[in-house]
Amino acid sequence: MDGLIGRDERYWEDPFSFLPERFLGSKLDYRGQDFEYIPFGAGRRICTGLPLAVRMVHLMLASLVHSFNWKLPVGTNPHDIDMTEQFGVTLKKATPLHAIAVVDE
Repeated sequence: MDGLIGRDERYWEDPFSFLPERFLGSKLDYRGQDFEYIPFGAGRRICTGLPLAVRMVHLMLASLVHSFNWKLPVGTNPHDIDMTEQFGVTLKKATPLHAIAVVDE
C-alpha cells in the first residue's frame, strides 16, 4: 500500500471508510496550505465543484431562511435583543440571535 497516503492507517483513523464528518470542528482552511484535505484533492486536482458549492451554500441558506416564518424563543423580548457587532475579518453579531422556524399550515 505504498503511495496511498489517503488510505494510510498511520495518518488516518479508519482510512477505508467515507467519513467526511471527521473534519467537522477542525480549524483547517480548504483553500490554504492545510494538506489534511489531500484525499479530496489539492492544487490542479482539487474538487471541480468547489467554486459552485461555495456559491450555492449561500443561495440554499437564503432560500431556507426565506421559506419559513420566524419567531423568538419564549420569554425573549424583541427590544432586549443585543444588536452590537463584533469586528473582525467579517462583521458579525457579538451575541448570536436565536430564532425558531415556524411552518404555517
